[in-house]
Amino acid sequence: MPYPAYGMPPRPATNGFAVASLITGIVCCLPPLGFVLGLIALAQIKKKGQDGRGLAIAGTALSVISTILMTVAFATGGAAAFWDGLRDAADESARSRSTLNLRTGQCFDTPHGVEDEKETASVAVVDCEKPHDGEVSGAFPLHKFDKWPGDPAIESEAETRCEDVNSAYALDWWAVPETAETYYYMPTRDSWRLGDRTVVCTFAATEAKLKSSVRSDRTTLDPAQLAYLESEQAIEETRWEEPEDLFEDDPDANRVWAAQMSLTLEEQARALRAADWPAAARKDALARAKEYDAARKHYDRATGALEEDEFWEGCGKAEEAFRQETEIAVRSALGLSTKPPAEPGDEGTGDPNPDPDAEETQPGEAV
Repeated sequence: MPYPAYGMPPRPATNGFAVASLITGIVCCLPPLGFVLGLIALAQIKKKGQDGRGLAIAGTALSVISTILMTVAFATGGAAAFWDGLRDAADESARSRSTLNLRTGQCFDTPHGVEDEKETASVAVVDCEKPHDGEVSGAFPLHKFDKWPGDPAIESEAETRCEDVNSAYALDWWAVPETAETYYYMPTRDSWRLGDRTVVCTFAATEAKLKSSVRSDRTTLDPAQLAYLESEQAIEETRWEEPEDLFEDDPDANRVWAAQMSLTLEEQARALRAADWPAAARKDALARAKEYDAARKHYDRATGALEEDEFWEGCGKAEEAFRQETEIAVRSALGLSTKPPAEPGDEGTGDPNPDPDAEETQPGEAV
């Protein structure tokens, strides 16, 4: 600190309240406070002989002007409009999400509806219990690609894996609306350069909006519900692995598939019998296990079939062993959806394994 010239008295210190008054008056956050601080500063300056009188006067004057303006704003509703606008902007900012940053379980609206979205960078996150365009079921990284693979390669990967993601997210696929279809957001060439390697899988409404969450997994189901739905899902997944070639074109592949169906049914019948069922559901759950056993025996016959007719007869009788009345009874006892979905192939099916030509879109550049 420099010292004053010899024989000259030191310069008086600047009053701290004067400085605070000026700052408060300038920022206008609490106008009356600046006025009060200015009055305190003037009193102390006069008593102690400090510097800062000009600062205190300026702070007091600015605070008076700010107080008058704020009073007028409140009286005319201007302040309310300002804060409402600020709050709305904050809410909109909080709801807006880059498609790269969507999280499992979030519901969202798109700017123009899902069917019209071919490339979008952001969506608005909304309450899942209110009408919405889509719901995020999960995501997966594209680690298998070292460099940009092109849209077709990513689309092929997304179509296959998002079906699995959606199936695991909505085990109770009877409860999935018929208008909900597999949909996904995938990287573009530009977002790939920025490090985007993630495909986001969703259920999306291609017609009327979804009205509630479609989630039914370990986070929402009780142990009995989970045990039943996982057994049904395991069988359904094996059923969907049926070879594209008919028995007459590839008998070995079809016999292998029939053997896998038999094994899956045996495993799931055992799982149903071992589960801890509530009293209301136990009888029907065990009846379902018996149906699994009956179907398994017919698939065993198909496994050993040498002729086409024998194979298809075994598969047909296996499917006849499943009674929808039993499934509805188990579901009713467990508090699950009891409305069967449309048959596969019908328009608007609620099946979690929808038509392979799933809709897709791209997020564009990350924002």
